[in-house]
Amino acid sequence: MTDTHADDAPDGAWSRLIAATDVDRRAALSWLSGLGYNRSAPVDVLLSLLDADEAGFLWREDLPTAVMDAAVVHHARRVRAVAAESGRLSAAQWDRLVAATPSPGQRRLFAELAEEQLAARRPSRGGRGVGRAPHPDATPPKTPEEIAAMAAEVPDIDPDGQTTALWWIGALHEDAEAMRQLAASPKPLIRRSVARAPRLPTDVVAALARDQDRVVRLFLAESCDDAPPEMLLEVAGWWDGSLSFPGRPHNHPNFPREGLLRYLADPNPRLRALALDDPASTSALVEQFGYDPDPIVRSAAGQDQRLSPGSLRRLAADTDQGVRRRAWLNPSIPPDALVTLLLDAHSAEHAARNPVIPATVMRRMVALGRLQSATETS
Repeated sequence: MTDTHADDAPDGAWSRLIAATDVDRRAALSWLSGLGYNRSAPVDVLLSLLDADEAGFLWREDLPTAVMDAAVVHHARRVRAVAAESGRLSAAQWDRLVAATPSPGQRRLFAELAEEQLAARRPSRGGRGVGRAPHPDATPPKTPEEIAAMAAEVPDIDPDGQTTALWWIGALHEDAEAMRQLAASPKPLIRRSVARAPRLPTDVVAALARDQDRVVRLFLAESCDDAPPEMLLEVAGWWDGSLSFPGRPHNHPNFPREGLLRYLADPNPRLRALALDDPASTSALVEQFGYDPDPIVRSAAGQDQRLSPGSLRRLAADTDQGVRRRAWLNPSIPPDALVTLLLDAHSAEHAARNPVIPATVMRRMVALGRLQSATETS
């Protein structure tokens, strides 16, 4: 995440924002929260957000190490607290955070939280979507007999309820024979826990990809690099994605791209939208989908950088909020339209995430946001 923009103030539409002095307070404050999630924001912009007491973006998984290093020793207690709660600190970062905390009581709480978080990572080893072990000394079963005994104690679950993979199955994810044994279980929670494995034997993947429990198939699509293409397409037909596994199943390495044009007239809008991902799709198709009656398809068109400026302006004002927000984030949106969105309190936060905003403009936005924040608290 480096600054690829020129240091000089941009000309044209951006000069309108650079020169702004009387900015809507709600818009300026919204910039502070939005810029933290802008993937093109350079390190210095992110650090200035911390100084503005904006720390929500520390939950991001793709932060440069320098940003979290600064957060754990920041003078603001709230910034250090958010860093601690994020669950993303290394042991060394925890040490620095505890040492930088002046309050003995707070240091003790942080030390306890550090021990809890670091210990919880060790037994599960299953990654995202796997539950924490009940205590630091918990150990998973080792033999087939122990595995069977522990599986027998797993309760039935509500098939429509949200579930997390069992910690002890997560700890066994690299054990191929254990996965084979558990994948044959009649209990959905056990099979869902197996499906969270990053890699699985071919026969286990084949069985789980045909599982009658669609959450098993969803977990396989989200977590397992061996998920088959045809199952990924099937999941894409009914799943909109989640914050925990952003982009899945569409960004899965096995997700097919060729032949998706066969869906361009499909009655299922989720499948119809996939036609834009086919390498043979055209700008004309993007324009056509920009007028589709279903917001799912218009959203897909709205984030496509081949969309014309005129169509982007139109979708940026679409009746559907999801469509509007996709258009606001499209780097192809005309700069003057993006500046207008940034100056509007209703769109400012999401528009601030658009990666095309020049770094110099970002710095000005932070300065204006901090000014409004100081005025608000004075």
